[in-house]
Amino acid sequence: MSLTLPTERLAPARRAMTALAVLAALAGTAHAQNGPLSLAAPTAPPSGPRSADPGMAKAERAAAGKRYDEAISSYDRVLATNPRNAQARFERAWAMAQAGREDEAIQAFAEMAQDFPELPEPHNNLALLYAKRGDLKRAEAELLLATEVKPAFAVGYTNLGDVYRRLAEQAYAEAVRRNPGDVRASSALRQLRPAGNPAGPASPAVIHAPASAPAAR
Repeated sequence: MSLTLPTERLAPARRAMTALAVLAALAGTAHAQNGPLSLAAPTAPPSGPRSADPGMAKAERAAAGKRYDEAISSYDRVLATNPRNAQARFERAWAMAQAGREDEAIQAFAEMAQDFPELPEPHNNLALLYAKRGDLKRAEAELLLATEVKPAFAVGYTNLGDVYRRLAEQAYAEAVRRNPGDVRASSALRQLRPAGNPAGPASPAVIHAPASAPAAR
């Protein structure tokens, strides 16, 4: 199942060297256990610094054309000369996720979160990848880190609420499975599940995950 995701723009934030220029915002409904990851393609930010490193334009053109392996190789060349290019690192991880290289994307976002502890976006995108795999506890942990890093990161709280909703749904479903007469659990489960699917599998988590790329440094 693919995510069909509308885009939105956010203004850069924080000091100039760590200003966040948002490339696109992701929103959609995805089953936590299955379905390919489908992130919105990055677009140029409305304002804020952009990387002027040679090779960035070529890499972004390849990514926009869905030539993800070519894009990743181009980002690798950019990073060989400027390892601190946060924009290139973020877009490279995004391309890996698009190419189906999820383990590598998770590793890339995790390393970026360590190297740029002031940025919430890597944590947020890790949460999306973990939620897609059904690992909601790790998704929760990453979103807590995102909101700790930047308390004004509103989408992180929305995502966290969605994860908690999914966890609550799973808990109530298990309670009903073990005790079908549990009226309180049954009532809560009906409220959490979409209308028209009272007896189906637990509804998917909704993760609103902006694929925001940090500005170049």
